[in-house]
Amino acid sequence: MKRKYLWVLALFLASFSAAFLPEKVFADYDLTKMDVTAIVNSDGSLSMTRNIVYDFDDSANGVYYTQNLASGQKVSGQSVEVKDLASGQKVSGQSVEVKDLASGKTVKPALNNQADSGNVYHFNKDGNSYKFKVYHHVDDGKVQVVYRYKISGAVDSYEDASELNFKIVGDGWDKEISNVTATVRFQDKKLSFLKGWAHVNANGHLTVDKEKGLVKAEVATLPEATFLELHLLFPNSLVSQNKKQHSGEIAAKVVDQEKALAKETAAKKARHNVYELIGLALFALSPLLYLPVFIKSRKSGSPVKAKKEIGHNFEIPAFSPTTAQILVTKKKPDGKALAGEIALRAGRGEITIKAGKKGKNFTYVKTSKYKGDLPLLNRLFNKVGNGQSFSNKDLKQYRGSQEITSSYKSWQEDSQKALIKEGYIDQNLQDREELLSLYTFGVMFVSVAAMVVCFFLYDKYTFWLLPAILWVLAAFGLACLRLHHFSDLTEKGARATEQALGFEAMLDDIGQFKLRDIGELTLWEQVMPYAIAFGLAKKVLKQLKLEFPEEIAADPYWTYYYAGASYGAFASSFDEAISSSAGLGGNFSASSASSGGFGGGSGGGAF
Repeated sequence: MKRKYLWVLALFLASFSAAFLPEKVFADYDLTKMDVTAIVNSDGSLSMTRNIVYDFDDSANGVYYTQNLASGQKVSGQSVEVKDLASGQKVSGQSVEVKDLASGKTVKPALNNQADSGNVYHFNKDGNSYKFKVYHHVDDGKVQVVYRYKISGAVDSYEDASELNFKIVGDGWDKEISNVTATVRFQDKKLSFLKGWAHVNANGHLTVDKEKGLVKAEVATLPEATFLELHLLFPNSLVSQNKKQHSGEIAAKVVDQEKALAKETAAKKARHNVYELIGLALFALSPLLYLPVFIKSRKSGSPVKAKKEIGHNFEIPAFSPTTAQILVTKKKPDGKALAGEIALRAGRGEITIKAGKKGKNFTYVKTSKYKGDLPLLNRLFNKVGNGQSFSNKDLKQYRGSQEITSSYKSWQEDSQKALIKEGYIDQNLQDREELLSLYTFGVMFVSVAAMVVCFFLYDKYTFWLLPAILWVLAAFGLACLRLHHFSDLTEKGARATEQALGFEAMLDDIGQFKLRDIGELTLWEQVMPYAIAFGLAKKVLKQLKLEFPEEIAADPYWTYYYAGASYGAFASSFDEAISSSAGLGGNFSASSASSGGFGGGSGGGAF
């Protein structure tokens, strides 16, 4: 019974969606061509042929097109008749043709408002809108759809001339349309007079040819939601049977109206050009916003020598592996720094490391010498382990812990604050550097937003836009370079950083000298925590095994911990546990004016 009710509910939802929910565009497609021809008939109607090429990137069930009209107008024809029983209006003669441009195959869908598949189309009237919905399955590629229909009551005749004011391409498209051609043709040629104007918010070309009896507008790219309107004046003799007759004259009024629109368009374009010029000037001057960075960064802390000048340092630093990593990387400490701290305590005898089977799982055990001076390590023993020990396996199983993540972040922050307390970093200089960095990237964010706006809005000064962008990017680069050289270090901090950099360089070049010349294995036990923190442990271990093979084999400190690469296993396990919950702490036209033509809102799409 429950399954039966579920089927009933599903059918109800499907029926509700089809009947009441707005139609959404699901198909992925481009409009690569639209060719519209309107032939003016003697009764003032228009015989429309609308040729649209859709380029589909995936499958689609069909396409649709809506023709909006003014009150009193109809879509009509001769061959097929559908009667609207509510209004008594007759709609007839429409047809649809679909051609697959790849295969050349052409089909003519039949009118069938009941079917929703196969090569059929629906044709319905809703208020002053007429909608074609064509069911024709497409996998991908280009498809040409031709709509043919007649619009009645399109022309207004006055005592001196007849007028057609028609948004021949409506603004109801949510895609830009490429290669748009819109033509109005008359039955006669060599007209006594013909005047035409085009209104479109895009660049294009208008041809008014009274000898051939046509007006043609061509637009390379019509933006989405943009109409193309044609406004025409022509002799009454061309629509001698038109029933829409009006008293008075129209020609002078239309000419005055178009002059006013042209004047308004010219003024708008002039204002737009001025705004573009002002915007370009402001954009080009925006690098001046970086001046505070250069001014405020003049007084910085003690500089650090270049690595080439520092060379190798063979003295064990007087500060912790975590402090060494922060000074070298200028970042928050990570899992390798914590592994280095564990190694430091293992070397002091506070912790013993026991290898599991095949050296894949390591257990960290407190000894009687354990001082408990690292809160994060205490939390790992108490929360992840049993209070006395924990393993890499325990750590992996303890993923997503907010308590561990919170302790980790606190350790990172405390480690950085410790550099200030111990006199390595000047608090005021650090605050200034952070503020200047925030300001620099804020300015760049605004600049990038301005670049995007300029690319879409600029027409006349596009040529000058690229040099301006390069200048703005260069200014940002110089500001970043200035901040890179800004130092928040005290004199003590600068010397400590040089010591740490020299020590890291020595470990990185460890194969270039004899380790015994530096010291015995007991000395290298003190060095290894720093190698781990710097990410150089594997390189150092490899050289140690070559030069101290017997000593390493006899010393439990090495066999249980380093020989099994426990430091790497711990760092990866810890990073994985932290990243699973919160992530590791990282680095600090023409014209858009309308003359009032009908057809606005016409448009379509695919489904």
